[in-house]
Amino acid sequence: MVKLEKATNTNLKKLTEMIQNRELLLPDFQRGFVWGVEKQRSLIASVLAKMPIGSVLLLEAKISDYGCRVPGRKDEPDLSDRNSDGTVYALLDGQQRLTALTNVFSNLLYYDYAGSGRLCCDYKKLISTDLRNRFFLKIPAIENLNCRNDLFHLKRLSFFPGNPESDVPDFLTGDIIEYIEKYSFDEKTEEPYAPHTAKPQRITKFCMQDDAYLIPLYLLIGSGNDSSETRLKTVLKNIVEDVVHFRMEQEFDVLPSPGGQRAFVETHIEPDYLEEIIVDGNVSRERLQEKWIEMGETHWADRMRQYLMSCITDMDLHQIIVDDSNRNRAIDIYENLNMGGIALSTFELILARAAKSRTAGNKNLSDAIVGYIQTPGEYDLNLLPENIDAYFRAFYKANPCYSAAEYLGCLDEKRNQLNVKYTEAFLNILSLASHFPEYDVSRNDIVCIKREKILQLDAEQIWANYKGVCRGIDRACFFLQTRCGVRKITEVNYNLMLVLLGYLFFDDAFYHDKGVSQLLEAWYWIAVFSGRYDKDQNENMMEDLERILKSIRTGADREWLYEMKAKVFAMPGFSDEKTLLLATSVIPKSVMRKSICQFYLAKTYRDLCTETVLHTFCDQACALEEHHIVPVGSLAQTYKDMERAEKKKERSDKSSIFNSPLNFALITKQSNLTISGQRLDFYIQFCNQTGVYGLNIETSGPALGEEDIGEVLRKRFLATRSAVEERIIKFL
Repeated sequence: MVKLEKATNTNLKKLTEMIQNRELLLPDFQRGFVWGVEKQRSLIASVLAKMPIGSVLLLEAKISDYGCRVPGRKDEPDLSDRNSDGTVYALLDGQQRLTALTNVFSNLLYYDYAGSGRLCCDYKKLISTDLRNRFFLKIPAIENLNCRNDLFHLKRLSFFPGNPESDVPDFLTGDIIEYIEKYSFDEKTEEPYAPHTAKPQRITKFCMQDDAYLIPLYLLIGSGNDSSETRLKTVLKNIVEDVVHFRMEQEFDVLPSPGGQRAFVETHIEPDYLEEIIVDGNVSRERLQEKWIEMGETHWADRMRQYLMSCITDMDLHQIIVDDSNRNRAIDIYENLNMGGIALSTFELILARAAKSRTAGNKNLSDAIVGYIQTPGEYDLNLLPENIDAYFRAFYKANPCYSAAEYLGCLDEKRNQLNVKYTEAFLNILSLASHFPEYDVSRNDIVCIKREKILQLDAEQIWANYKGVCRGIDRACFFLQTRCGVRKITEVNYNLMLVLLGYLFFDDAFYHDKGVSQLLEAWYWIAVFSGRYDKDQNENMMEDLERILKSIRTGADREWLYEMKAKVFAMPGFSDEKTLLLATSVIPKSVMRKSICQFYLAKTYRDLCTETVLHTFCDQACALEEHHIVPVGSLAQTYKDMERAEKKKERSDKSSIFNSPLNFALITKQSNLTISGQRLDFYIQFCNQTGVYGLNIETSGPALGEEDIGEVLRKRFLATRSAVEERIIKFL
């Protein structure tokens, strides 16, 4: 029988103590931290409203079983002082919540686990830049408090009735979320809330804002012998003092008679203090202020601290612990824990599956993939198309560490997170490579790129093929950048086209065959401009793969490509002339605009107002801007006189011919600023004519009227179609 402990409640303080003692760690097959600020803010609101916040799944494991790291950090803790047969608790599920909670309510993400007990200021060790934030509970200053926003009854200095440790508040998550304030920091931040600050005690002064009081939540859980508790108490005391001073000046000092002062004191001060404040029938102002502050510290500051502490010590956080002998069972629980809620991604499950086996270097799959992406690639320069050859060689000489996958943004290095397009392609190619290692087209089945088939892969298949998959995607990225005008992986219009390319380039022989690259480029432009992947992408990709493999092996059988080519810029409702010129009720898809811009960038052309040759490796490649060839509002007087709102409406109106996919080109920001808003027949006189011809821009003459935009774009349609067909035929 599986030894599975019954789910029990735990609290954040106990879990953070386990983290500090290096007893609770994150297994390194886990994905990175992906929660943004708003997600963290919502979690904080739930905690402060004492709402349930879910569960954590822990696996009791031997230290030697996994590479582990501290939640929220990239570095592995030093466990050399522990017996390798000793146990730790590996956090399988709940990492996003626990990392966020640890960051919000403690300093443990910055704790020096080497033993000094000080805070670590090397923020590069943080797993995400979204963790470089401090969160505060923001309470309006006394002069701004009213019955609606005084959630904690600060104005009367008497915490809401009941036991602050056990009772729930009378506000909900949505009521308090607006009172959670965030301050970001980096290495240069000098404010006292930054972990590296030399004088963190200044936080007490920082928290007394002009219009609000800030309670630093990260001081609730101390680490080691720090002074978090003392500083938190001081902040709360200062708030009480400010409230008392304000009310003394605004409410007590304006009372005209001793009788009124006595009545005020008897109304607002607890009976136990009255004897020391009222002497011989008169109120001692000095004693009133002293005792009012003392009362506020007891009845509000202390109880407020008790309440905040109870939010994290009594939170409704369930934990499930599975013992080491049932590791596979734990991973199965990990796979199914969120059924009915937020499903775990297939990639996360594959990472967990791979963790059942280890590489020689004891790396986890995610780190192995990231390591490959960050390693300079090896590319066959003989495969370069003629028009890009010299430009890439110059770029490559200046950037010898170039990795196509890294350059295209397959890895978000700030968050240490793989792009979702990359992980989707990785999984599909991994499944294809594992199920059809010999490219046996007769066995190809669409099912192999479905989730169920992918999850049938075992750890051995994953580790045996992952490097080839990474290499195939990297080569595909190189292909897309050098031949298809793609600057970032997010610009890949159809992800399954990336899958097909990556799977074929998994094979060295296919990759190094220039004829294969030329065939694939012809297929790529045909597929993009014929609408091949506009529908039924899975079926069409598998069919194309089978046909391409047959064409490569036989050197013939390309009739299917010529049949598809007949639909280039001729697919009704997608790429035909009427659709692109908005002569029908169908709105052109944005993929056509992007593809046309990418095609011209792949050809290379000179910028309109500078001498820069534009291509995917030029210095400004990623900063190029989409330019309306015929600018919105630049033609007739009616457009010139449009209100700003109307211009904005016209610019975003997808049914307007101004937003035809044929009316766009990528140019530099400098050029865009130079000609922005100018009439085409005016600005074209000052443009680089080589660039004008390269982009197939032609006017009908010096007098360009509003009605002529259709003719301008029709000419560009014909010229673009001709250029695409010419390039396709060249490689067929």
